[in-house]
Amino acid sequence: FFVVNYCPLAFLEEGGKNRTPDKLPAGERTALYARCDAALRRTVEALQPQFAIGIGNFALGRLQEALAGYPLTIDSILHPSPANPRANAGWAEQVEEKLRQLGIL
Repeated sequence: FFVVNYCPLAFLEEGGKNRTPDKLPAGERTALYARCDAALRRTVEALQPQFAIGIGNFALGRLQEALAGYPLTIDSILHPSPANPRANAGWAEQVEEKLRQLGIL
C-alpha cells in the first residue's frame, strides 16, 4: 500500500482557509490538473498497483480521468471530512467494509 496526494500543494485564501484545487480559476485549474495528472500517471507506471483508490469524489474523478485505460481497478472510499454527515457515522467501519468489497482487505 502507498498513499499519493494528487496535488501536493496547499492553496490558502487570504483568511487562511484552504482552497481546494477544484475551486481555483479555470485557467489555473487546467494547468495544475495537467501537471498533477502527469505525475499521477508516472507514479502508477513506476509502482504498477492493482488498485487506485481515491479518498472522496474529487479524487475519484481525477483518477478516472488521469488513468483512463490503465489496467487497474479505480474506485473510492468516503472522505473523512467533518462536513460530511456520512463520515461522522462510523467512517472507519464504512471504509473497511468498502475495502473488503473491493477485495483489498
